[in-house]
Order: sequence, then C-alpha cells, then structure tokens
Amino acid sequence: MTQPGEEVKALARRWGQPRFIEKRIPVAPGLEEKTVRDFFSDRWGEVVMVIRRASDGLVWVMTKESFPQRLYSLPTGGIRHQEAILAALWRELREETGFEAQLQRFLAVIRYVPLLAPGDAQEVPDFVSYVFLLEEKSGDRPVVSGGEKILDFKAVAPAELLDIARQWRELSGSSAEFHDLAAWGMFRALVHQVVGEALT
Repeated sequence: MTQPGEEVKALARRWGQPRFIEKRIPVAPGLEEKTVRDFFSDRWGEVVMVIRRASDGLVWVMTKESFPQRLYSLPTGGIRHQEAILAALWRELREETGFEAQLQRFLAVIRYVPLLAPGDAQEVPDFVSYVFLLEEKSGDRPVVSGGEKILDFKAVAPAELLDIARQWRELSGSSAEFHDLAAWGMFRALVHQVVGEALT
C-alpha cells in the first residue's frame, strides 16, 4: 500500500494543496491503556467529509447517540489499518450518508499530538484528520443509519460551522462515553474552525 505521505502528495496534486496543522491535545489523566488500544485497534486516522449541496451551498452535519449535548458535527470516519485515505473516504461516505458525491478539494491535514498528564507513561499515537470538500448534486437527504448510531442530519451555512466549533470548545466535565469532554471538545472543535474559515 502507498504510504500516507506519498498518498497525501498525490491527493494534493489532484485536488489542491491542503492546509497542514499540528495541534497538541491533552490526554485525560489516568486514561486506561485498554481504552487507547481499543480506539486505535481499527483505525490510524480519519477522513472528515465536508459535503456541500450543489443547490444552495449548505453543508451537511450530523449528530450521534454518543455526542455530548447532542452537538452536531461534520461526518467523519476511521481509516482502517492498511487502507488508503481515498478508499476510506468513499467507503465512509456511503456508510455515513448513503451519498454519491464528487470530490472538489483537499482542504486540510490536521495532526493531533497527544499531550500526556505528568506521570502518565503510556504511549498514545498521533492521530490525523484528512479533510475533504465534496459536492452532492442529487438534492436528497442523507440516509440516517442505525448501524452508524446517527440520530439526525441537518444542512447549515458554512459560517455556522464556526458556531459549532465554539460549542465543542465549551464542553467540560466527563461522560460515560468520553473520559474528558474538554479534551474531546478541543479535538472536535478544531476541524470545524478550519473548515468554517476555509469556506467563508
């Protein structure tokens, strides 16, 4: 399989040079190593799908059962081990939305570098989001997938992504699903900020 660095170069040649960002994200103190292993067991990164409607330029966002306060987010999906980035994009697009869409632009590569708490010796790998702008021309609504635990989709103006970023940044506390909501919110806020700025 092509190494990610080489695939990123090939994608950039065809769909535009992405913005490269590196962000240090705190890892919750005492996060169990099993939790980390489970998260990375089926993925090494993710694709982020910015699906724009051709009819009005609105962008699809969704919410899942596990999302705190039922916040909305751009659709994302894990890149499996030994899977190419572009293959993951098309697979996740079908699984998350049921859409066929045209790739318009390679928007960003965001690398999250884990910032461990003092005394936390476990190893947490870097995680990377590959962000793509797609255009959907059918005018249909995305398919709400029970298998993906998606509750709802809605279409928003690109500028509203900046408000979604703010909502994620303001999270605090913890939940059964997320050990540290502030860290999770910081992680999820960044891509919405980047996309909102790029499209507005």
